[in-house]
Amino acid sequence: MRVITEKVGDETITVYIGRGALKELSLEGKKVVIYGSGLTNDVRNYLHGLQPNTLLEIDDGERSKNLQTVLSIIDKLIELNLSRRDTLIAVGGGTVTDVVGFIASIYKRGINLTNVPTTLLGMVDASLGGKNGIDYRGIKNLIGTFYQPKLVLEDLRFLDSLEQKNFRQGLAEVIKYGITLNKRLYDYLSNNSERILQRDEEAVEEIIASSVESKLQIVSSDERERIGIRSVLNFGHTVGHVIESLSGFSIHHGMAVAVGMVCEAEISEELGIGEEGVVEDTEWILSLFGLPLTASELNIKGDPNEISLLLSMDKKGYGDKISLPLPVRIGSWKRVEVEKSWLEKAIFQCLT
Repeated sequence: MRVITEKVGDETITVYIGRGALKELSLEGKKVVIYGSGLTNDVRNYLHGLQPNTLLEIDDGERSKNLQTVLSIIDKLIELNLSRRDTLIAVGGGTVTDVVGFIASIYKRGINLTNVPTTLLGMVDASLGGKNGIDYRGIKNLIGTFYQPKLVLEDLRFLDSLEQKNFRQGLAEVIKYGITLNKRLYDYLSNNSERILQRDEEAVEEIIASSVESKLQIVSSDERERIGIRSVLNFGHTVGHVIESLSGFSIHHGMAVAVGMVCEAEISEELGIGEEGVVEDTEWILSLFGLPLTASELNIKGDPNEISLLLSMDKKGYGDKISLPLPVRIGSWKRVEVEKSWLEKAIFQCLT
């Protein structure tokens, strides 16, 4: 069992990583467990054993990230008369932690939050850092807040039943950290791809712990994205979110981000930011884990008008520019302000 602690703002976050991490759940007061519909029956039975005050199920898909879902759960919390000292426990993938984190932040101006991610994507990204939100008018995460969980329990037994395509999704986010922040992680991924894809527990625990440490170090330095450091966590996501939106959210997040990283690495080289070879290094590590490199692999095509509209709503936009974190070389990155009009053309070209 690995235990990682990091102070973020006023909150100290504790993360348990390993098989049996759920046993560390010991909370006072009322507990409301909100879980994703994709959980296996044995996990659902285990949740009942936690003796929560109530269990609420929501759909795992992106379409659950809406105001209707949020308000229906808040109605339940009102019926239970939950206080600020009680706890919401989010059990599921990124959709669940996004929605429950948002609810925890707005219900009575803040209630205790514990995240129990059940996917690799959730363990290395969505359950950490305090970003949460819901989609609105087709724009991903348009409405959201920053709100930190006190506790994150990453029990590796959840990965036993995770489909391989969903496991690969999470690997895209792990690779993101390796490309931009952590050359040691990139090298570990390169040298241990077979062990990781075969779910060797020691190897999987290592890449999760390295990813958690990388993310929390960045978040602790720039929790609310005010000084630009946290923007590195968005590598691949500007183009990735465009791909997700163009597909009506039918393309999974990790697959979209994989193609987004290739596109943004190409943009980096074209702007003279990325050193020669950064695109090749990005494509190589993604292909090593069977992740897509091009829009055609996702059966998606760029639409200039849609791309323009989506970029106009991008939260990283300022006036006629968008802030992009771009790789310089493996383990190194730089934040660059890019003209929206130029970026629209670059993304269209990449997705065509």
